[in-house]
Amino acid sequence: MESIQSKITAAAPRNRELLQTLAETDYAKPALEQQKRYIADVESEIKQLDKRIKELEEKRKKELKEHEKYRDSTMKRFAYKVSRKQEKFNVKAEKEEREYFEVLQEEHKANEMRKNLGQTLAEAQRNRSELEGTAARHDQAQRCLDELYDSIFEGPTPGFPEEDSRENSANDALNQYHNMRVRVESETQVLNNLGKALQKMNIAKYALAEARSHSQMDMFGGGMMSDMMERNALSKGEIAFTEARMLVEQASRMSPDVHPLPQVNVAQGNLMSDVFFDNIFTDMQFHEKIKQSQFELERADRDLQAQRGSATQRHSSLNLQLQQQAQGLESARVALQKVRENAFQRHAATQ
Repeated sequence: MESIQSKITAAAPRNRELLQTLAETDYAKPALEQQKRYIADVESEIKQLDKRIKELEEKRKKELKEHEKYRDSTMKRFAYKVSRKQEKFNVKAEKEEREYFEVLQEEHKANEMRKNLGQTLAEAQRNRSELEGTAARHDQAQRCLDELYDSIFEGPTPGFPEEDSRENSANDALNQYHNMRVRVESETQVLNNLGKALQKMNIAKYALAEARSHSQMDMFGGGMMSDMMERNALSKGEIAFTEARMLVEQASRMSPDVHPLPQVNVAQGNLMSDVFFDNIFTDMQFHEKIKQSQFELERADRDLQAQRGSATQRHSSLNLQLQQQAQGLESARVALQKVRENAFQRHAATQ
């Protein structure tokens, strides 16, 4: 009959291999938990946004009918003219056109955000798949290690209280490590979101600077082309800031230390004022609105940079604690292994 000592000797290489695998994959399960929460959060946002897009689509169709009714109705235009209410007709037509283009712009923004959220979700799902594979390796290694120990020293160990104590210590160390790992993974995602938000913020700042430049040209006779380029830049800026705000809101749900960005109202014009009421005074007035938008955006940018700085410090501090927890876990596992080996040797000596 094979002795316990010989079993221990034979199992030593496999034991080291399994312990190494556990150490390499300990991060996977808490990271997977965090990734699943993040995916659920993004999926919830997509669901809400899809609902919003559907509502905007219906609203756009309705506004288009109203807009076309005034734009294409010769009889209605003639009736207003005959009754000397041409100005009233123009006001109504302007209102319908403005409302149509406003909802069209809102729908475009929502679709852009939906596209970006879809990309974010796809990336998160790829990361989840990788973590699932690593977590499966961890579980398999743990099962193999348990089976290995059971094959050598099966059943409860009332005669070896130190082994029970070390095992409890190792389990406690593992739980502490997992809890800290969850916090680190959460803060890592926060840091990632805030970094992406800063990228979007830079895009928004550049777009508003571009809009201001076109607005400057418009005041000196830039014409319709300057108006179009100005509005296009403002639209890009608003979309980019909205995406930055959403990323920060996601981060705030992962960490109570993150707060939403200050409000930024990006200046928006309308087609009727650009075409029919375009003059130096309206151009100057709108130029001031763009400058105010830039001021608000700079304020939000400073807030975001401060939050990312704080998140970086928290992440570094938590990472340091995680390293300490990992060292404690490794020490607890080594101590448990030594106690088990000693127990096996003492048990073998009595046979």
